[in-house]
Amino acid sequence: MDIFEITGWQTGVSKSGVNFLQPSDSFQNIQNGYINRQVLQSRQGFGFFAPRLAGETRIFGIFEHVLPNGTKELLAIDQNFLYKFNTITSVFDQLAFAGSLAGYAGFGISSKDFYVSGTSYPTATNTARFVFTGRGMTAAPSGNTVFFYNGTDVRDFTSVADNPNYAAPTSGVLNSATYVFWFGERLNFIVPIIAGTAFEQGMLYSGIRNTAGNGDKFNVPGSGLLQLDTYENITGASILGQVMIFNAFRSNWVIEKTRDAFNPYFSRKVPSVIGTNADFSAVSWNDTVHSVGRTGIIGTDNRHSLRVDDKIPNFTAEEFNQEDFNLTYGGFDRINNQYMWAFKDSGTSLSTQNKVLIRNYDESSWSVYDQRFSVFGQTDVGLNLAWNQIDETLGNSSWERWDTTEELWNRIGLGFGEQKTLAGDDLGFIYDVNQDYEDYYTDIVSITQAAQAVLTVDASGFLAGDIVAIENVEGMTEINNYDSETNSFTKDPYVVVSATPTSLTLNVASTLFTAATPNTGNVSKVISFSAQTIPFNPYRDKGLRCYVSHVEFLLDRNGGHLRVDVIADEEESPFIQDVLLLPSTSTTKSREWITMTVDQEANFLTFIMKQDSVSAQVRLTSVRIHCAAGGLTSG
Repeated sequence: MDIFEITGWQTGVSKSGVNFLQPSDSFQNIQNGYINRQVLQSRQGFGFFAPRLAGETRIFGIFEHVLPNGTKELLAIDQNFLYKFNTITSVFDQLAFAGSLAGYAGFGISSKDFYVSGTSYPTATNTARFVFTGRGMTAAPSGNTVFFYNGTDVRDFTSVADNPNYAAPTSGVLNSATYVFWFGERLNFIVPIIAGTAFEQGMLYSGIRNTAGNGDKFNVPGSGLLQLDTYENITGASILGQVMIFNAFRSNWVIEKTRDAFNPYFSRKVPSVIGTNADFSAVSWNDTVHSVGRTGIIGTDNRHSLRVDDKIPNFTAEEFNQEDFNLTYGGFDRINNQYMWAFKDSGTSLSTQNKVLIRNYDESSWSVYDQRFSVFGQTDVGLNLAWNQIDETLGNSSWERWDTTEELWNRIGLGFGEQKTLAGDDLGFIYDVNQDYEDYYTDIVSITQAAQAVLTVDASGFLAGDIVAIENVEGMTEINNYDSETNSFTKDPYVVVSATPTSLTLNVASTLFTAATPNTGNVSKVISFSAQTIPFNPYRDKGLRCYVSHVEFLLDRNGGHLRVDVIADEEESPFIQDVLLLPSTSTTKSREWITMTVDQEANFLTFIMKQDSVSAQVRLTSVRIHCAAGGLTSG
């Protein structure tokens, strides 16, 4: 009998005859889970970073604004307004329009895929300023949609009354652009619209920033319009160290600096077998820009452009909604070494993104999450509280819970100066992601006694169709269907029939239930984790079938239960289904080996591990498959 063990960083065969396999090469189709340090884990949670933005609309951008003195501000933009995170109150304050924009009603961004681009760019006198723009915004009185935040309010960048140093290009006024960067001591607008004409292969750049204000002028020596020598439109733009990377339909372009102040840039093409089709999917990190196309995911380091999705080669073509492909938005998490893309999947009825695709760079693995994020951002701005200041009213309702997960409480008070990955959604919420806690969770204010129970809740991001669990309700105890101490359901999960941020209608009749005690209980979305192994048969190259006697799973005790299905020869239905792996509560060990009998021979066998949970996080450290060579392969 041979033993194949999926574990750790080891590969090859040990002296004891164990064949070691890496998880990153053994698992496929990971849903709501990830491989971290070669341990397969479920979930990757998130919680509220701050209360809901006042505008209560879709988030179109999250920005870290770096001031000339090196300090930072956190900014966010929704459909109509720019906001600044207040580190004293821990809320996002809405910023007023002023100057020539005094009567401006708001950006009124007209489409969900018209994201906003912004950059920190000091004034001629080195005063802090944040410049931002985007297509689909309502024009200012000047007729243009390039704005800036001056530390107090929002004004029109192209209005001389607001920005005395501005000078339009000689070919006409700057109306808008898709991207804006501070690069090479200049302000650079990529895919600009000048006098009503869109330059889809162009970059408008200012003069060098100086005390004369040339950094805001586009008609001085050293300013100009760079046009790529291609018919392809620019579909992504990023800064990668000392160069800029422009993505296109079938190539990538590198923009490098010159030593000539009057011709500051030159471009060169990096051919590619596939291209980029989502304007804000490009992610610059780890000396590479990753971007998403309809036929795959490409990575370029400014010398080569190569596919990075060899493990999921057809994913973007089959799983992404092709009609709304441009909704795709890219981000990254420095702490967890993850590239992230929020996308709308091909089967959803929602009008916006409902999934997040993750590439774990260090582990070389992929996973998909049921999360509804519109954009991503980064910041090290955050809370810095002493223990006696912690209160759920300060912006994070989960702080009143001791059972969220073990990671939360030992992190409170460490937020300031720690890198965080943020995400926004369609409802105006901004989340702190990849923190292993909370997910979709909220406190219950009241519950009706009706044919379909209606829950009034604290503002949250639930949507119709969500599967939910309720616990800790007093009075109407009949509605509780989950026990967090055992990580198990006491009744079937409920389905959200309809939802607003403060109201959930469930498919449960509460007419005959006892009246609920106000302000008791909470509701959580059920997270469905699954991970499927690559079809297993180590004897296939010898033309033999594989016999598996049993499989051992090394599970953490505090991760709740795990269920396993086994499929033979890619049949539609498993021949072993829902085998319960439940660690013992009596052992003092942190991990436990649990054995599942298989006793089956097949051309190959596939193992599917799954869990439905609202709080427990599975940690599967090792899988040992005990097997032997069988008869000749068939079929």
